[in-house]
Amino acid sequence: MRGAAATLITLGLVAGSAPPASQTAPKPVSVAGKWVMTLETEAFTATTALELKQDGETLTGTYTGRYGAFALAGKIKERALEFAFKMTAEGMEVLMAFTGEVAADGETIKGRASLGELGDATWSAKREKGSYLERGTTLAGSYLARGTTP
Repeated sequence: MRGAAATLITLGLVAGSAPPASQTAPKPVSVAGKWVMTLETEAFTATTALELKQDGETLTGTYTGRYGAFALAGKIKERALEFAFKMTAEGMEVLMAFTGEVAADGETIKGRASLGELGDATWSAKREKGSYLERGTTLAGSYLARGTTP
């Protein structure tokens, strides 16, 4: 009888220590939509476009910049995201890999990027609200080499 009581108490403690079913992992923030991205390296600053699609934690979409449009794939967990794509720039294939964190309000993203032989970069993105094209920048992107003026 004493063994049965100890077993019931142990089961009660184990069952009581489990989180309630309603406490599931937080959903990732929604990043689906169009974004204006700024990519900065020591050599240049680029303004490009991202169009992201999201299915749960899976990201797909398109990066559009100076060298054209490229399909991307990645993932998001809560507010941390990562995505990558391959592009051809001036005859060289480059793997572009991005990591970042979405702001709590879901309107901006900041992070770091590895651009293959082009080096590392920092990047930020803002949700597009119609101002991107109004500034006169095309979806093909704009680039400004360091030390030059617009």
